[in-house]
Amino acid sequence: MSAVLPIPSAAPVRRPSGSGVIVEIRDAAGVRALVPEWEALAAEAIEPNPFYEHWMLLPALEAYGEAGFRCLVAWDSGKLVGLVPLRIQRGFRGLPVRAARSWRHRNMLLGTPLVRARGAARTLEALLVAMPAAVLELEWTPAEGPLYGTLLQAAAAAGLPWLVTDAYSRALLATERDPRERFNSNMRNNLRRWEAKLRAAGEVQSVALAREGDLACWVDAFMRLEASGWKGEAGSALACRPDDRRFVAQVLPEAFRRDRLLIAGLDLAGRPLARHIVLRAGEGGYTFKIAYDEAHAAASPGVLSEVANVSRFIETPGLRWVDSNTTEENSPGYERVWKDRRTVQRIAFGVSAAGQLALASLPFLRLAKRPVQKLAARLRPRGGGSRGRKGS
Repeated sequence: MSAVLPIPSAAPVRRPSGSGVIVEIRDAAGVRALVPEWEALAAEAIEPNPFYEHWMLLPALEAYGEAGFRCLVAWDSGKLVGLVPLRIQRGFRGLPVRAARSWRHRNMLLGTPLVRARGAARTLEALLVAMPAAVLELEWTPAEGPLYGTLLQAAAAAGLPWLVTDAYSRALLATERDPRERFNSNMRNNLRRWEAKLRAAGEVQSVALAREGDLACWVDAFMRLEASGWKGEAGSALACRPDDRRFVAQVLPEAFRRDRLLIAGLDLAGRPLARHIVLRAGEGGYTFKIAYDEAHAAASPGVLSEVANVSRFIETPGLRWVDSNTTEENSPGYERVWKDRRTVQRIAFGVSAAGQLALASLPFLRLAKRPVQKLAARLRPRGGGSRGRKGS
């Protein structure tokens, strides 16, 4: 693959013929034209990413805007073999070079591109070389998955340097290993105590959305539950933002229609106590949102709900793992219950000479910033700050 064809806004996107070609698309209308081929690509991807499937990405672009949006797509013999949604920025970590980063919005923490498994190394090499920027930074891609090794193989073949710019580990549920078997005595005692406290307030019941269930009712219950807590007070609950409401109204019904949506949790005295929304992809799932009734926080309903949800997820046919999909600082309940971990990382590639120079200078810039950061920390006023809260 070598040819790169930029497609102007509003121009029709036709399936290229020949042995291989990279196309740069500059708006949502362009990628919308790819939906049939896009569907097939997602089904045969080397690694899944539901957030980059058409039924999630197109509503996200509509809800959150297309500013800086680009999408590189790779074709081979008339078949779509790669799709990389990007956001173009003028600088890279304080350096004056044009950068392409994984396109994301605030409700996703996964930047894995969709690449067909067959011929993935060749496809990735072509995509790397064709990047419309000096630096490419892929955000939050799994370090242990098949894509990562193939990506490094492609970078080596293209002669491009790379650098892990950030990484963290987040909780993962591996359904072949029941994490409850690894609870220590202190955890078991706490669970019994918390459950007894809840049962004093009413019947506690494990619940899950059924295929014949009323999705609208479940979504409304979740939105109310999330908005009733600190996220509602902070204005960050899904119900508080018009763009989030618009996104959810399109995505969750489509996920449900595709049998890709799981909602599980606990009810207390017949009312929602805790909910956990998961989006399925391939053999796995990704947490979308969780919420619990903070009026019962003393009984740790979030932890109790996750313990109950383990049974639901283990018993779901074809589900091998669930990624907590949390930030490094925000992992409520999961760390206590889910015992496996997944490392995700940002990976930067120097595409042009300027980009390679920027990448080479990055470690030295970090060293130079440390004394300044230490001094700023020493001068920062102590006390009087607001108390942070965690949740997802």
